[in-house]
Amino acid sequence: MTASRRGRGLRSSVTYAFAFGALVLSTVLALGTYFSARHFLLEQRERTALRQAFTDSALVRDSLLTSGAEVSDVLGAISPPAGAVIYVHRHGEWYSSALDTAGPEMTTEVQPLVTSGSVGIGWTDATDPHAVVVGIPLPAVDAQYYEVSVAEELDRTLWTLALALAVCAGLTTVAGAVLGRGASRRVLTPLKEVTTAAIKLSSGDLTTRLRSTDDPDLAALVGSFNHMVDALHARIEQDARFAADVAHELRTPVTTLTTSLSLLQQSTDLSPRSARAVQLMTEELERFRRALEDLLTLGRLDAGVHDGELSTTGVRELVRQALKVADSDVVVVDTGGPDPLVEIDRPQLLRVLTNLFRNADLHGGGLTSVRVVDLGDVVDVHVEDRGPGVAAADRARIFERFARAGGQKVGTGSGLGLSIVEQTVRNHGGDVWCADREGGGAAFIVRLPTVSGRS
Repeated sequence: MTASRRGRGLRSSVTYAFAFGALVLSTVLALGTYFSARHFLLEQRERTALRQAFTDSALVRDSLLTSGAEVSDVLGAISPPAGAVIYVHRHGEWYSSALDTAGPEMTTEVQPLVTSGSVGIGWTDATDPHAVVVGIPLPAVDAQYYEVSVAEELDRTLWTLALALAVCAGLTTVAGAVLGRGASRRVLTPLKEVTTAAIKLSSGDLTTRLRSTDDPDLAALVGSFNHMVDALHARIEQDARFAADVAHELRTPVTTLTTSLSLLQQSTDLSPRSARAVQLMTEELERFRRALEDLLTLGRLDAGVHDGELSTTGVRELVRQALKVADSDVVVVDTGGPDPLVEIDRPQLLRVLTNLFRNADLHGGGLTSVRVVDLGDVVDVHVEDRGPGVAAADRARIFERFARAGGQKVGTGSGLGLSIVEQTVRNHGGDVWCADREGGGAAFIVRLPTVSGRS
């Protein structure tokens, strides 16, 4: 398969197919029309030339029957039609009504028939354009009569007809291409709607459905697609409820264990070895508790549950509050201008930012800076650290649940923090990704639509 064919889209292929079909059809019709008309016009021209030749030959014969008449005198007294030349062959001599002696060459096509005593008609290419040649035997005067008529009008007619048919074929091809383009657009409209719906689903919008249709050929596709989305939505909700239920059921025993270990830590009669074991259990239990809380948070996010009402908030003010919650002394880099406003669930976005700040302190060698970049319709929050950075192969994977990049410390987190960040941001119509920081380290960018961008 050639590169051009591989790169050709379905719409272009349909357009080319219609154009090619129109070209073939119009060419076949044009050729059929041309040759049919040409055959008819040639027959008409031959009949006309034959009638004229019989009339003129009768005049020549009658004149030659007069005693003492010379052929040259007879031809001089006859006025042949415009574009026609009369030749008479008598007693081995050729006579012409014009000042040429090309009779033998002009009449080669019909001479055998006339010599045998029959009327002959044919065409010669000795002239430009071709000429029709009529030969009539004149036995009464022992002569042969030939009339050569140049078909100039016929040639012009055929050329005009060919040009008109070629133009019609071209216009038909263009019309076929336009029709194909329109047909392909109409045919691909349902496919475009399916593609748009699939893109929305892949971005997390599970409320997307295809509109119902009365088209029996598309009804099955629409019904199957919507049924698939309903089943997918139900399965995701079921999984989210299951994870949330499991995490919720585990909170009670975890709380009991935490309380019991707290009492053991306060005991003064434990041996150093037992005290160390109690400390390890406390740390692991705290890590387990944080994982449960993260699971509950993810369950609420998957179910679309908000901790509070949406409110309009300035991004720089939100970042400053998150830095206070994370107990960080990093200052927000202010690029000037008014504080960009976003419509968010404030507790959820505070959790997103504090998770990123603590992630930078824990895995990225420490938080170095936080920048707010107002881009008009969207605003970016850059969270930068001084760590080793994140390998390009891991930048998408670290947002998966329970995934850790190669540089992260084992046992320091649940592996759900960045998943919570991504799900929360996407629920707010935004995006989050990881990139390199100038001078080394990693930069996590949170992009949110501004209030002006939503309107």
